[in-house]
Amino acid sequence: MCGPAEKILVAAKEDGATRTPKEERTTKNFVSDKNHAITKDLVESEHQGFLYGTLSLALLVTAASVVMGFYQSKRDTLGCDVQCIGSMTSARSTLTLVGSTIIGKCSDSKALDRVGGARRIFLILGVVACALDILVSFRATAINTLWIGMIPSSLFQQNFTVLKALFMEYHDESASAAERAGRVGKLGMGVGLAFMAGPLLGSVFFKEHRTAAIFAAFCLLVSIFFIMLLPNPPKSTTIALKEKGIKKSSSSFGLRSFVPDVVPAATTRPALFIMVSRICMGLSFHIFQTIWAVALRERFSFGPKDYGQYYAFIGFGFAISQGFVAKYLLKNFGASDQGRKHLLSVCALILGCGRFIVYQTHNIVAVYAFFGLIITALGVINTIFTADTSKIASPSELGGLFGVLGSMESLAGISGPILGGLLARYVHPIWGPLGAVLSLYGVVFAMICFGYERIVCQGKMVETKKII
Repeated sequence: MCGPAEKILVAAKEDGATRTPKEERTTKNFVSDKNHAITKDLVESEHQGFLYGTLSLALLVTAASVVMGFYQSKRDTLGCDVQCIGSMTSARSTLTLVGSTIIGKCSDSKALDRVGGARRIFLILGVVACALDILVSFRATAINTLWIGMIPSSLFQQNFTVLKALFMEYHDESASAAERAGRVGKLGMGVGLAFMAGPLLGSVFFKEHRTAAIFAAFCLLVSIFFIMLLPNPPKSTTIALKEKGIKKSSSSFGLRSFVPDVVPAATTRPALFIMVSRICMGLSFHIFQTIWAVALRERFSFGPKDYGQYYAFIGFGFAISQGFVAKYLLKNFGASDQGRKHLLSVCALILGCGRFIVYQTHNIVAVYAFFGLIITALGVINTIFTADTSKIASPSELGGLFGVLGSMESLAGISGPILGGLLARYVHPIWGPLGAVLSLYGVVFAMICFGYERIVCQGKMVETKKII
């Protein structure tokens, strides 16, 4: 399809024989100005989309985290013991696993374009689900009521997944890896800062659950306001080609029986590569937590204040790594496919070796220093994975693909603690889980070194060339 500037240019060519040189120059200048105006409008629309989307998600996370302390107190008051907390955590992870895939795929639908678009609808649904959870937990008088409030929030609050897909749609095909990583990194930075600020606001400025809940409701209303301001993404002229490439590559790979057909892009080799890498990293994190939580308590006598400072440091470091460090490293060292592979390899080494070293130390300063490196590496590797994932699927499948990837992380959250406990019980209390962590990061490092450039970076380009 031709845009307004292209139509003018075609008409000018048809009339070329009857125009004077002065008229031709006037026409060319007009077309150039028109194209420049259209490009400027698109760029401004994209910047507004990135800003409004980040603000809406940050406000949503702030609303959920500002009542977190009161929610935990309410849970303790109602007599929710260790088994109860474990059951709720497992149930939340399971519901998130299901909801991430379903909501992600449904947000790709074009059937709701007339009412604002599917992504906008499901973003609002996520805010409403969060509001329902906050309201029910505030009014809860029994543990069963807390379960009722948790279900819609776990299923439908998938705004991070939907916004990642929307942000990737705002970019055109010529966007560099650094540009894509920068936008997604800003989204992650907003979440990290909001998660750090929410509990602080709740503990310092609000003494009652009611006032905290009212503030959370205000944040959610403003979040919906920013969602309504989100501009529609520009339509890509390469969607048809990419969809053909995805269908061809997925059918040739022959794994339709293992991955649902609702997200064909999830059956491609690049998607499976990232999926396996994320599962290994997620398992490593949750297995390590089974021994690290005990070490913090026994070695450093961590109390509520210490845990607050520790998690605030992690949230702040993760926000900075995704918002600034990842983009800087990609711009200066990851412009090429080989450069991104080297960055990911270094990050995998830091994640594996860093966790091994931090477990050996008994110095709290060293713990914070090494965790600063670990958090930075994790933020960089997640941002690069997300940026490159946008090249695997067409815009009509991005939500579903991000949803599947998110569900894999939830699956790791369910099985990781169980696996860590079994290793500690039947292999060795320390070296069983720690050995599994090192082995899993070793697998990720080997996959990146020997397959990332060929499978993820170049795989999609090779498949498209075969179609052409």
